[in-house]
Amino acid sequence: MAENKPLKGKRILLTREDNSRLRAGLETLGASVLEIPMIRAVFPPASPDLSDALKGIGSYDWLVFSSRNGVKGFFDAFFSEYDDIRAIGILNIACVGEGTALALGEYYLRADCIPEKSNAMAMAEAMEEMQTLENLKILNVRGDRVNEEFEKCLSEKYRAIVDSVSVYSTEVLSVSKEDAADFREKGADFVVFASGSAVEGFAKNAKVLFSGKAKAPKIVAIGNSTAEVLKKFSLKASAVAKQPTREAVEEALVELAKNGLQSRRG
Repeated sequence: MAENKPLKGKRILLTREDNSRLRAGLETLGASVLEIPMIRAVFPPASPDLSDALKGIGSYDWLVFSSRNGVKGFFDAFFSEYDDIRAIGILNIACVGEGTALALGEYYLRADCIPEKSNAMAMAEAMEEMQTLENLKILNVRGDRVNEEFEKCLSEKYRAIVDSVSVYSTEVLSVSKEDAADFREKGADFVVFASGSAVEGFAKNAKVLFSGKAKAPKIVAIGNSTAEVLKKFSLKASAVAKQPTREAVEEALVELAKNGLQSRRG
């Protein structure tokens, strides 16, 4: 039986840190993977607001995570305050998607709420469907980039009492010619963006990335919010992964590769 390698011969650029699971999956499908991080998550010491929230963790009804980095930053601080996961109490936990829920599982905790669509507004709606949020206390764990629409929805539409704490910041990186040498020489067929910040990093480093022979690759965006950021830089997604998961990204890339092959045959 012939091997199923739908991405054989395709070069794929990944633009964030920690791509081990996605890279392994893409290589299994036959792809050659380049990793050039355009952004980096920075985890500062716990802020006074975060320290206060941790000390009063038992008063919250919901704990909400919008990213894997949010999970990591929160529990780094949590275990500086407590030495037992049971100190988290009996609150409900919401995660924006399966990837964030997997990160939560590393701490032997299960998400009570994961929306079908992996975005913050769908998460708010799914939480409200589980139980009325009016007058419930919610600890919203996020990065330094505030989703004001999400927080406004919880507090104004659903009348919850919301405390938001930032546990990490996103730093846009400068890519050196040495780090980008392979891409500058050979380019890539596809580039994957997992966040708007990664798009910003790609645009910032465009002069370095495209100062060689590389041509613009087709773009796969994870989520509609990332696809929207592309427009700010006059870029367009060739595909949008339906979920922020390895499987959804692989599916989008395989579909693009298949469509490209069909076009050449046509």
